[in-house]
Amino acid sequence: MASVSLLAVMGPTLHAHAQAQTQTSDEAGFEIEEITVTATKRGAQRLQDVPATIQAFTGDDIQDLLATEFFDIAGFIPGLQFQDLGPGDKEYVIRGINSSGAATVGVYYDEAVITARNKQDGGGRQADIELHDLARVEVLKGPQGTLYGASSMSGTIRFIPNAPDPGAIDAGGGAQISDTRKGGTNYKVDAMVNLPIVADKLAFRAVGWYTNDSGFVDNVRLGQKNINDNEIAGGRFALRWLPTPDLDLSAAAVIQSRDVGGSSRFSPRYAPGYLADLQTFGFATPPLGDLTNQDFTVNNWDEDITLYSVKGSYETAWGTFFATTNFFDREIDFRFDSTPILLFFGAPVPGLTFEPQERKVRSTEVRFASKFAGPVNFVVGAFNSHEKKKFEVQVLATDINSGLPLGPFDVTKDFFLDGPPNAAIFGRFKNDNIDEWAGFGEVTVDVTDRLSITGGVRYYTFDFSSVGKETKPFVGFDSGTREVNIATDGNTTQVKANASWRVDDDHLVYFTAAEGFRIGGTNDAAINPFNVTVPEGFDPDSLWNYELGWKGALADNRVVFNLAGYLIFWNNIQVEGLDPSGAFPVISNAGQARIDGFEFDVTLRPVPGFELAFGGSVQNARLTEDQPLSDPAAPGFDPNAGTKGDPIPNVPDFQGFASAEYRHEVKSGIDGVARLDISYRGKTQTQFRAASPFNVPLDNYALVNLKLGLSSDKWDVTLFARNLTDKRAQVDAINSAQDPLAFLTVRPRTFGLDLRLHF
Repeated sequence: MASVSLLAVMGPTLHAHAQAQTQTSDEAGFEIEEITVTATKRGAQRLQDVPATIQAFTGDDIQDLLATEFFDIAGFIPGLQFQDLGPGDKEYVIRGINSSGAATVGVYYDEAVITARNKQDGGGRQADIELHDLARVEVLKGPQGTLYGASSMSGTIRFIPNAPDPGAIDAGGGAQISDTRKGGTNYKVDAMVNLPIVADKLAFRAVGWYTNDSGFVDNVRLGQKNINDNEIAGGRFALRWLPTPDLDLSAAAVIQSRDVGGSSRFSPRYAPGYLADLQTFGFATPPLGDLTNQDFTVNNWDEDITLYSVKGSYETAWGTFFATTNFFDREIDFRFDSTPILLFFGAPVPGLTFEPQERKVRSTEVRFASKFAGPVNFVVGAFNSHEKKKFEVQVLATDINSGLPLGPFDVTKDFFLDGPPNAAIFGRFKNDNIDEWAGFGEVTVDVTDRLSITGGVRYYTFDFSSVGKETKPFVGFDSGTREVNIATDGNTTQVKANASWRVDDDHLVYFTAAEGFRIGGTNDAAINPFNVTVPEGFDPDSLWNYELGWKGALADNRVVFNLAGYLIFWNNIQVEGLDPSGAFPVISNAGQARIDGFEFDVTLRPVPGFELAFGGSVQNARLTEDQPLSDPAAPGFDPNAGTKGDPIPNVPDFQGFASAEYRHEVKSGIDGVARLDISYRGKTQTQFRAASPFNVPLDNYALVNLKLGLSSDKWDVTLFARNLTDKRAQVDAINSAQDPLAFLTVRPRTFGLDLRLHF
């Protein structure tokens, strides 16, 4: 996990590096630069004036700290858990709202919805566009449903790129080389250029990037080393036109491709049940150890992302009209080893599951934000999105030596009946269509010059349809339903109330009550080869979040702090189980939970050039009632189902960070910089029920990063170390009747050199 700027990670996100590029650290004194955000959709606002828990990372923070992906900063955001299942497969969790089903965190790239919809992971497999040439990353905590849709049930994350500037030529770039223990050499390059075409009227901006990260997991069964290498190439191209001082029009395109060599899962030991299956069917059991993988198959996969956006704003004396439309397309060819599943059903053959999938999202929003002199101002708007998702499953027999399929997938042939080179074992597809419409608004009344009250509402409707078909039966089993057509719809109203009190110029206290909501969906297991009865779909779930916060500054802004306490009641939780055959995951609604927590972050500058920062979150996330099928004596008992008092999986009771940075002029115009930072995550577990045979306790861990460098207004040279102690952090784990025990971890200790130029 990369080191993170001391001030970037703070709630006030007051950042000194941009200032330090024009002043030395001694000249800068105790001044801390303020940051503005656009999270409330009312134009730029000083972050400390927004009565909400928001953290922002500026572009200078991101560039200064060598961060190229969200994981590089995620560990330093109190209240956010970040599940990393490998390159291109992420999941964001805010304030302990973690379960299967739709995503619980809305994700936007500029104004475009890019929220993941992988229901087995509850927002997993989130698109991971690299963090190059961004103006800000904003993390909004708590339900954001009145202003943001797209599953903003527990929060919203916004990636905001820099806009083309028609006022000046600008360019920059960088290169990085590093080496990973038990891995190899890593390379990164990026470049940006901003070109005015018509002075102060029209400009073009282009950004490009390339990353080649070595793998660090070895497949001991196939004799392959560093299988989880990760290659990324991407770019963003934007055009901005300002025909009048009041009209601002722009269009942009983002493209990114990713090639991953194999799974990032590693197995330090065999699970007893899987080991018994391997021995029963006479398969080899090569020795396992640190960062070893024993998959039977080659699991390389690739991804292509395309994002097109058009937006425009028009300023009037009364406010700003804004409109945007966006198209997001993501294609993934995913592969994983399905040998354990085949062995589970008594088929002694190595096999690969190939899942070609595509997701297209068109989103449109129009809104008006007033700017009256007071005392009343408002935002009102409408939102629509249309999503198409294609998902296919092809199970193929593979060669035991190479790990590659024995032949193509042909639905007219069968591996068991026809033999090699016919590789097809099972196939199906599922196509989803989701339409969402919403009208929303927020009104703020300044009761006095210190007291403000805000009320918000969002009326939301959705239509969900799903068509699935079994294309290749699993020989030897009753094929059951061959084709399924399911449709559902619904509507809801979400509300929000907020009151804020400006104690003085340096202190703001606020209280918020807000509702969160996410839609339901359909189950893939409605298309199954075993003729078992499973729920066709699952219902929405919802929550109420009550929050009390305090933002403040002391000693002439030498100390800046943010405190927030919250209480969440979560109802009708979407959870994952297995169908009666044990073959397919299904989602259902089960139980209630309560999450109470406290978040804090503090930045101190005791002397010029020296900064300290620390923060964290303490939370208690527990079920408040038994889930169905949690009684061992009842029919259909699910060993993973939780009971009252069980913790929500993958949510630590405590997480925190601490950082220290010293910046000092070593020569006229050149600063020396040293920074040390630590992030910590407490113990968690992977299932509700600790006694489940599939639960994996995850140890607590601390990650240490170090940076030493020289910086001027034209260049930066940095030596860095990530994961300095080479901690084998247990980020997540996989374990089921069909999956051998495996862990996910962070990159081992990595030393590197980073060079940057600013023109």
